[in-house]
Amino acid sequence: MADNLKGIPFSTDDEGITYTEIAKNLVYEAANSRGDMPQVFSRDDVYVVWFAYVLGAWKALCSTSVPDGHYYEVTYSKERGVAFVDTYLKVDNMEVAVV
Repeated sequence: MADNLKGIPFSTDDEGITYTEIAKNLVYEAANSRGDMPQVFSRDDVYVVWFAYVLGAWKALCSTSVPDGHYYEVTYSKERGVAFVDTYLKVDNMEVAVV
């Protein structure tokens, strides 16, 4: 585990599943609900690009190995005990000079 992640509780006490695995499962379900995923799409095709845990709440940015341009943002609200899954589609990629 990376030094900057020490002490962060990545799993729930009652289920023993990591928050990143919860995020991957939610993304898998969201992607499958669209109905346009290939037959061979599995949970192993979902990966976490970025994860942050702050004061009991967490956020994960996820993608899949399917080249469809979609990416997913999973946000867990500790106060409400619910997660939100937002699906985004890459529309543009522009080069911008930074001065």
